[in-house]
Amino acid sequence: MTEQQYKYVIVGGGLAAGYAAREIAEHGERASAQLCIISADNELPYERPPLSKQFLAGKKSFSAILINEPDFYTRNHIDVLLETVVERVDCDAKLLITDKGAIHYDALLLATGSSARQLSVPGHDLQGIYTLRLVDDARRIRAAAEHSQQAVVIGGSFIGMEVASVLQSAGLRTTMVFPNERVWESFFTPEMSHFFERYYQKKGVTFAKGSKATAFVGKDNQVAQVILDSGRALPADLVVVGVGVEPNVDLVRDTPIEVDDGIIVNRFLETIEPNIFVAGDIARYHDPLTGKLRRLEHWDNAKAQGEHAARGLLGIRQEYRHVPYFFSDVFDLSYEFWGATDEASVAIHRGDVEGGAFSTWWLDEKNRLVAAFVLNRPEEEADLAPTWIREGARLDPDLLRSAETLQGVASPAKNISHAA
Repeated sequence: MTEQQYKYVIVGGGLAAGYAAREIAEHGERASAQLCIISADNELPYERPPLSKQFLAGKKSFSAILINEPDFYTRNHIDVLLETVVERVDCDAKLLITDKGAIHYDALLLATGSSARQLSVPGHDLQGIYTLRLVDDARRIRAAAEHSQQAVVIGGSFIGMEVASVLQSAGLRTTMVFPNERVWESFFTPEMSHFFERYYQKKGVTFAKGSKATAFVGKDNQVAQVILDSGRALPADLVVVGVGVEPNVDLVRDTPIEVDDGIIVNRFLETIEPNIFVAGDIARYHDPLTGKLRRLEHWDNAKAQGEHAARGLLGIRQEYRHVPYFFSDVFDLSYEFWGATDEASVAIHRGDVEGGAFSTWWLDEKNRLVAAFVLNRPEEEADLAPTWIREGARLDPDLLRSAETLQGVASPAKNISHAA
């Protein structure tokens, strides 16, 4: 078995890895020349949001979604080992055992991401049933859509909504199936759900709410129907399953590193093992804004944590203090979201929800802003939302609901950290 030695090693080839490599390269040739990326993927690190948006719709090429150009790794003397699986981590020996040899490291960044959940129901292995996590998944869905007429999207949250909008826009008659009584019930307020449902229905999407897929029926090994728990059969040439993801943490289960819905790290993104950092979907980190452990699956979090953990590898030890953020494009709508709603006690809407020009502001029991959603609203709302969340600003609920602008809504003298 061959053995190699690197000062810095990143395990994983996704968003966090791509941005971590860029951060290390920006600290000079000497640092990047001692870096190795190990990825089970067959492609260099690429952006994930376009997979359910522009790339899936055929509006962006693969080269356009690469995080770094291919020659970036050559110029910076970064070794990238693709199609290489890390089988075991020996923390004491600072050793990675891969299917192609052993690699020693001085400092390690784990950024193995997550895998799409599968539906283990009869017929789940038929052709024409897909999940969307990797670029090859998007390629297969896009190719299948070219000769399909009827699509079923299973899942009513982020991925389900984006994929349904792309497929319906491509001319497929699309049905969304989800077990809740309204779309994205775990996140949207009832008013938000009703707006998006009406909007999607105007675009031609149909809903099977309060339903679960219990089986797939095929013809000549190709999916033809989705059977719901009600007994209803939905015709389908193409099925996309978007029912969440699972963090890829099996690599460290036999190590002292703590695992509980992700890999537990401190506010510096460090594990309990020295010189081992974690970033992206698998990191369950101590959030100083709320004082709680949090794991996020957003693009912005993977990017920010990848960059932050890269500085940790280089010995720059700083607290990870970041307001969660994500955005989405569905049909001709674009919205942004900051924060987290789990600590909220009330949600207040501004603007015209029914008309699609509104924002939603979530306050905790002390009227501190913890989350905000903005769609077709003045720029000041998008500018102030992350600042107020970071500062733990207290907002006047009545003013927030009715004021023309946000001036005077916050109480700066009372701004305190959520962790206080």
